[in-house]
Amino acid sequence: MRIHPIRLAALLLVLVLAGLVGGAAGAPPRDAIVIGLVAEPVTMDPPQITDLNSARVTKRIFEGLVGQELGSYKLVPGLAQSWDISRDGLTYTFRLRPNVTFHDGTPFNAEAVKFVFERQLNDKGPYYATGTYPYVKGFLGNVAGVEVLDASTVQIKLKAPLTPFLQYLAHQSLFMFSPESLKKWGKDVVKHPVGTGPFKLETWEPGVKVVLARHDQYWGGAPKIRQAIYVPIVEAQARLVALKTGDIDLTMDVPPDSLDELRRDPNLVVAESNSSAVWYVTLNTRHPILKDRRVRQALNHAVNKEAIIRDILRGTAIVSRGPISPVYGPYYEENTARYPHDLEKARALLKDAGYAGGFELGFLVPESGSGMQSPVEMATVIQANLAQIGVRAKIQTMEWGAYLRKYLEQPDMAEMSWNPSIGDPDHMMYMLLSSDRFPPAFNSGYYQNDRVDDLLRRARTTLDEKARVPLYKEAQKLVVEDAPWIFVDHGKQVIVHRKRVQGFKLHPNFDLVLTPVWLP
Repeated sequence: MRIHPIRLAALLLVLVLAGLVGGAAGAPPRDAIVIGLVAEPVTMDPPQITDLNSARVTKRIFEGLVGQELGSYKLVPGLAQSWDISRDGLTYTFRLRPNVTFHDGTPFNAEAVKFVFERQLNDKGPYYATGTYPYVKGFLGNVAGVEVLDASTVQIKLKAPLTPFLQYLAHQSLFMFSPESLKKWGKDVVKHPVGTGPFKLETWEPGVKVVLARHDQYWGGAPKIRQAIYVPIVEAQARLVALKTGDIDLTMDVPPDSLDELRRDPNLVVAESNSSAVWYVTLNTRHPILKDRRVRQALNHAVNKEAIIRDILRGTAIVSRGPISPVYGPYYEENTARYPHDLEKARALLKDAGYAGGFELGFLVPESGSGMQSPVEMATVIQANLAQIGVRAKIQTMEWGAYLRKYLEQPDMAEMSWNPSIGDPDHMMYMLLSSDRFPPAFNSGYYQNDRVDDLLRRARTTLDEKARVPLYKEAQKLVVEDAPWIFVDHGKQVIVHRKRVQGFKLHPNFDLVLTPVWLP
């Protein structure tokens, strides 16, 4: 029997984990936690991070002016200990924590804050070319300027109100990094992260492991564990084996059909909760065939989402009726168009659009990745579903880092998940579906509806929260009818860890917060 190279590499990795992380008989060091990631971190430069694996590592190294309360999206002080917002929503004044230093010993102050923001804002500046900034237009597009009032006070002025602005300051793309590190490393700063957080980079062996060491001088108090070791293991079964044998302490995206067994294991804890995530297939609305809304609607009717959730995800998700999850509460619009599995309806729509004989599409699929559930297995089912209506989807699989780059190059179809870092619907709707967000941002299907654009722009600049609700609800109805995606599911967040990991708590933004964790 021939073993797939990726699976073989993953299984071999499990066998040698003991040598990589140290400890007797394959066990992790007593004062270090070993985490099995689903893919290699792509970058460690905050404004360039677009994937969950990179974020889960670097959020231990870097911090923002604003933080989130563990277990919720509620905002709490971060590197800014307090702030004021003017009544017109245009001026934000932040008072910074005193006596905070970056890991390289340089001071965190108002000048550092100004430097961090202006790197992305000033396309004529000396450090703009050190990276690409997929979030800058959406998060900082309304910023008129950043002013240093004194060493511990910084003021940000907006051109127009941006209601979720404060929440976006808790996003990793706006985390504070050492200006001196960027000056020293330039574009290579992606490998040399220097922040203010509770851990600092010790070593990074690409494809093998990332080791973070406790920052003993952390302003919030040193963590209880000495090291956090992250090991990329692409193959889900390999992660499962490593968890059961104790070679790793914590992982995610385990095979759903293994959950019942894991729940019965006295050495393991299965932590799970509903989430704001969405899993979908992006459709290129500029494609000569997919530009027809009837075709996109037909694809939605062809995919048996209930079967995917039942047979592959084993109930760890709910069917998606649109771009945002019911977790968003009052913003969620339930009364949208429906796309039940209906092959006759799908065939009728294709015939009406002039494609009764079907057609061929490329289908980009990652081998693994942030929140991607079971991407290859799900793609195989989707491919078979589409074949039933004459649509021949040619699957192309790629490693996660390469996949993310290819995703922004107008593939015909491509799987994607979105795991919101903040609790505002702007981070779902505007970031993924506004024509302001064409690549290098994340509207990679080039979806454009002028009415939707207007609603989303108004919603993000309306200060009255109650007035924002009907704007998002109308936008959802229009988006679902336009069907720029194949809407598949909203997955649960499932993290499995060994019982020796004490104090771990799920966070709705899918982060793996380690500061409260201790190991007996």
